[in-house]
Amino acid sequence: MKQIKHIFAALLYILPSAGLALALPLPEVAGFDPKLAILAGLICCFIGMELHAAIARGFERRKVRLELAELTGVAAGLSRELDQAARRIIQLEQRVEHETTERMERIFSEIRVIESLVKRLAETREAPPMPVPSQLIGAPALQARLAREFAAPEPDISTLSDAELLETIRRSLEANRVDLYLQPIVGLPQRKVRYYEGLSRLRSERGALIMPRDYMRVAEPAGMMPTVDNILLFRCIQVVRKLAQRNKNAGVFCNISAFSLLDGDFFPQFVEYMQHNQDLAQHLIFEFSQSTVNGMGPIEEESLRALADLGFRFSMDQVTSLKINAAELHDRNFRFMKISAATLIDGDHSASDIHAADIREVLRRNGIQLIVDKIETEREVVDVLDLNVEYGQGYLFGEPKPVREEVTRAAIDAAIAAAA
Repeated sequence: MKQIKHIFAALLYILPSAGLALALPLPEVAGFDPKLAILAGLICCFIGMELHAAIARGFERRKVRLELAELTGVAAGLSRELDQAARRIIQLEQRVEHETTERMERIFSEIRVIESLVKRLAETREAPPMPVPSQLIGAPALQARLAREFAAPEPDISTLSDAELLETIRRSLEANRVDLYLQPIVGLPQRKVRYYEGLSRLRSERGALIMPRDYMRVAEPAGMMPTVDNILLFRCIQVVRKLAQRNKNAGVFCNISAFSLLDGDFFPQFVEYMQHNQDLAQHLIFEFSQSTVNGMGPIEEESLRALADLGFRFSMDQVTSLKINAAELHDRNFRFMKISAATLIDGDHSASDIHAADIREVLRRNGIQLIVDKIETEREVVDVLDLNVEYGQGYLFGEPKPVREEVTRAAIDAAIAAAA
């Protein structure tokens, strides 16, 4: 196509030049000598060739300038992309470094928590260690197996004296035989699991379960409840991490006693640990009994504010009186309240300012969600639904089930591997 254009342009000055060379010798035109006419035609042809070359060079220069401008733009774009890539690499390095630092801080915080628990348990231990019979001295595994085989059957927990039960509790804590159980909290009326409540159980040496109603009676006077609560909190955090990987809306209610809030050694370390784990605030709800909330002093309130400032929400359970100040509870970051079905449906509310039928609406207006727990029968479900309650908990929807130890161990292993 380009060659055709050049041929066409050449014809535009060759033909007129040839015509001029032929016309000038004619008498009626100019009567030039034929040689002069041919010379004039050649001169015109050369002039046309120069004009053609000049015009062609102008087009070429313009094309080159356009191509250079385009290449300059491409080069500038590549330079910008390289700058962006460099900035992204720097940001990625900073992010990896920040995440690694955070993970290491979490691990070190967990280690400090565990050290605190061990130290506290050692300080509360009063009984001397049990002597080991000489015939059982040997390899630890063989010693443990022989002890199980030849030991006398473990007595029923209910038959133990307070001193014996206290020693059993100490040994369970020392051996880390504290199990976490989860009970579902469902949405009504669909009965779809929305949250879980974390419950602690102790195991004796022979595997017998020690329920809270059994160990709290002797553990509280001995000052051991903070240790139990702290281990439960630690286990709940590990389970919450695992649940959050599968369901971003998952949440676990974890009980805290007033003893933990008053624990000057452990609680500051626990708050520091939570500062490095504020992402758990949307998944972990701390739960306090109504008697604990009503009896809080300045130290407990300060501990509560420290957790609230980190974004953690609270729940009040074991509610026996509907004489409550929902607005004040909301200001203290309480977002849930648990009332048993028996208390809500059949309880005596004559001394209360709020009727049972209105409690859900009063709480809702103050940003608090009502959970009716200890629901055991379908009849209670019907009565609860008549009150427009949105959440329910009880053996009817699922009994507490133990969390496998591998889950919590896997959570720690994953955190260590990610930070390595």
